[in-house]
Amino acid sequence: MLESNEVRTPMMRVISQSVVPHDITHDFTQAASKLRTGQLVKDEYFTLFEAVGALEIMDSKMDSGYLGPGHNDAQTLEDNYDTTRELAPEQVIGIMDELFGHEMAWHMGHPLSQTLFTSLYLDKLLWPVPKTIEEAHFCRPGSPGNKEEPRIVHLVLRAYCLALIKCCDFVHARVTNEYYYEEEDFVTQLYNRSLLSQFDHEYFCNLLDGAISWIDGEGGSVDEKLKEAIKCRLVFRREFLLGLNQDIDVIQSRSINHFSSCLAQLGPITDSLPLGRPVPESFSWKIQRKLASTVPPRPMVKINFEDALAHLKRLCQDAIDLLEVLDYCGPHNLKVIVWTLLSRKPQPSVYIRSLLQSMIINNVTVLGVVPVKQFLYDELAEIVLPSSSLLLANKDETEMPSDPRFQIANHMDTFVKRFAQPFVDTFRSACLNRCRIRRTVCHTIVDWDNLQMEAEDLDEQLRTLNNEPPLMLQNGDATYSYPLSSWAYHQKLNQFRLIIQLGFELSIYSPEELPGMYWYLSHICSTHLGHIDRMRTFTVATAKRNLTALAGKKRDAVERHAALQNTLRLLERLTTQIVAVDAFAISLHALYVLLARHKVLPIASSAQAYSSERLRYELRMKPFIPITLPELVPFEEYHREAMLEGDNDEIVLERATKAVSEARKAWEATLANGAFIKDPQGQANQAPAIEEDWKKDVKNTMRACIGASIAIETMKKALTTRGLSQDASASDTLNLKVSIPEMGSKARWHDWWVVPQVSQTPGGLKA
Repeated sequence: MLESNEVRTPMMRVISQSVVPHDITHDFTQAASKLRTGQLVKDEYFTLFEAVGALEIMDSKMDSGYLGPGHNDAQTLEDNYDTTRELAPEQVIGIMDELFGHEMAWHMGHPLSQTLFTSLYLDKLLWPVPKTIEEAHFCRPGSPGNKEEPRIVHLVLRAYCLALIKCCDFVHARVTNEYYYEEEDFVTQLYNRSLLSQFDHEYFCNLLDGAISWIDGEGGSVDEKLKEAIKCRLVFRREFLLGLNQDIDVIQSRSINHFSSCLAQLGPITDSLPLGRPVPESFSWKIQRKLASTVPPRPMVKINFEDALAHLKRLCQDAIDLLEVLDYCGPHNLKVIVWTLLSRKPQPSVYIRSLLQSMIINNVTVLGVVPVKQFLYDELAEIVLPSSSLLLANKDETEMPSDPRFQIANHMDTFVKRFAQPFVDTFRSACLNRCRIRRTVCHTIVDWDNLQMEAEDLDEQLRTLNNEPPLMLQNGDATYSYPLSSWAYHQKLNQFRLIIQLGFELSIYSPEELPGMYWYLSHICSTHLGHIDRMRTFTVATAKRNLTALAGKKRDAVERHAALQNTLRLLERLTTQIVAVDAFAISLHALYVLLARHKVLPIASSAQAYSSERLRYELRMKPFIPITLPELVPFEEYHREAMLEGDNDEIVLERATKAVSEARKAWEATLANGAFIKDPQGQANQAPAIEEDWKKDVKNTMRACIGASIAIETMKKALTTRGLSQDASASDTLNLKVSIPEMGSKARWHDWWVVPQVSQTPGGLKA
């Protein structure tokens, strides 16, 4: 035993100086080949310290300051490019186009260190950090080798570069103020550089105007085509700068002029692209050595000019269409506009999505005009409480705490405090990328489950204060409306469907899971339809009582009747849409059951080796396990219903045929209803671009229905030729070829509807 004052000394490794290095590559490879897939070998003494120490410090891939032995002039720490050199007009155009490509690459999510910050011209302007605009030159006053810059470089290229940096500053400021995911959506790292945020945009506009004037008047002997090419790029940069400068102020200005002007300049820019002459030596990855970065040097990112131009064109068009969001005509219409705009393919850029987040909620108002409380009340009035006294209660009208109106207003204020932010966040979460939308909703659905229980407690207290009479059912039981909790349940069921349908869009489910997931989607739709019927019943019953009480007040009765009709139209619209989703899900479920039953459905190679049906079900239902209502379907029931056990092929085939026919009719009715509803005042959104996208989405769904009908008919012919099986467990394999269209392919008519392509194999059964 050690004495109490004895110090234990750490054991030290004794390293012999006579160690002979030995190549263990063959021995290591041979030992590793004996490991099973997934088996991990870890030495408990090989810590993080040893792992970091094992990095090759003198490896050029890890050390930006490493120069190989016998390096030549190309292997230097610094670039010898002279930013004050004379440039031909063609070279100025080439540098502008290269900078534009790097700018769009940054918008797409690549770091500045691999895009714009590889430009030696931008580096000279940004470092050292200029205190005034006059200091931002390609050759700083007093620096070694200082000389006068050529006019085309000093006036034209400098103005373009400075305005480009300011454009990046506007984009960077907007994105960082909203929800985004670093290196997943956007890279905001500035590497200890400033984007000239301290200077007003007018300085840059003046520089661009001066450059345009010089090109127009004193461009020297520059060819007219080259003049026009440079001028259109300067005009584009000025309009793009002014468009980005609007930012959230576009809510008041409602101006689309700047982004429209940008689109007008893209044609001349594209036509004059061949005139440019690249200057590759003006861009270098070596600048990364001077940037404040903790990562090894990475290669320069270059994208095609066509891809950059397409990205910019979408950004400008999305910015123009974004203004259609501002015409507020109720939460339902706003939800349709936001979701339709953000469902465009490709998805709008992170800048547009960040700007839309700011528009949705700005200074505690929605779209800059509607208070959050009123926005929530508008939603309740549209769905469950048309012209309800609960929404009219106000503490300012009565100051007696014992007055029921005061207590109702107090409870409704409590409701607003708890529900306003989660409700607004359902709109803001749509501005994330598609993967993050699903991940976010998987978390928030648990919060809404708890909110529903809180709303139910508020409903019970309000029912007593409001003296709500019960509704007698046919079986003699009495029930109450529970409007707040009914609305919360409606929101939660919407999130259920969104999680499942985004799973199809993101290709989360393997082919063998598709029958079960489409059945579960149908199950949620059936639950939702029953809940909407309940809300409709209580809405009509409450409205009748209110109209009876207002028999002598014609004006109030007319207003309440109009609000009631608006709610009933919305509920009918929701019913039609959910019936369409339900019927289509039923048809695809039945089709996939037949394909799986006859063993022609492609199955993932890992389906049998690493998983089972029960484990896959638990994984897919993980977001729904904590939810109290609707209850999770037990696996045994799920398996029985998903595989349609007990139904033979004829019954399953008839189910698919009838369901797809009903789905086509329901989607046609949805298309006929239009994208938007009118508010009680008869106003509807005027959003032609968004409405066109919405119609296109519905038409794509109808095309998917037609594709499903063809697949079902092909399956029917194959079964008819062979003879319909009377045994539901028949395992005869049909001579059919089945392929599952991948996301983004032309055969995938709609993201949410995975319609299999079924065809007979050569030499197979003939119809």
